Amino acid sequence: MTPELRKEASELILHKRGIRVNVQLHVIESDEEIKLRSAHELEQRLLVLWVIFHATPSWRKQLSYQYLEQHDLLSALSQEEADFFLDIDDDLTRVRTSRYAFTFLAWCGGLLDELHLNQKPISLESTLHYFPSLQQAPKIADVINVRQKSQIMDWSDLLYRLHWAVRHAALTNKPSPGNINAEMVKEWHRAVNWMCRYDDEDDWDSVSTETTA
Repeated sequence: MTPELRKEASELILHKRGIRVNVQLHVIESDEEIKLRSAHELEQRLLVLWVIFHATPSWRKQLSYQYLEQHDLLSALSQEEADFFLDIDDDLTRVRTSRYAFTFLAWCGGLLDELHLNQKPISLESTLHYFPSLQQAPKIADVINVRQKSQIMDWSDLLYRLHWAVRHAALTNKPSPGNINAEMVKEWHRAVNWMCRYDDEDDWDSVSTETTA
């Protein structure tokens, strides 16, 4: 699919859901211009997000950090994530939003069959058997199967336009459009831009979610 056709398809999806469309937003890159993250990179990011999601209450934070250390995953932590574990930054927002990014990346890796745009969090029960307890070694490397680039790029385009609509609603003091969780949209947008190496950014904390026209 060309970038122009993908833009039209995304706008149609938003229009059908009654979500405002900004026709001035540009097209995104073509599939040929994008190199997706490797299965190994995706595995490490999923494991980090999974561990962070389970890093509360406080006694589990220490156990979670030990797990990352034991399985050579400390280098996969972003600076903000490392600060969270070292109590430099004790903001639990990181824990709350990690679930959303995890959900999207689990879909990218074929561990989750479908994604749905709504307020209710997607159940992760179907993915849990792929992940160990904090007393077991990671075991997802053999089951990750990165989805086709075209599928991920379809979401990249849609989330770019949807995130603009969500931000516009917030700026104009209106409810999130389409009854969609705004925080989820932001984290999915960050996750898909990371998967697509947007702006060649490797730092998870710095992945852009810009929506300017």
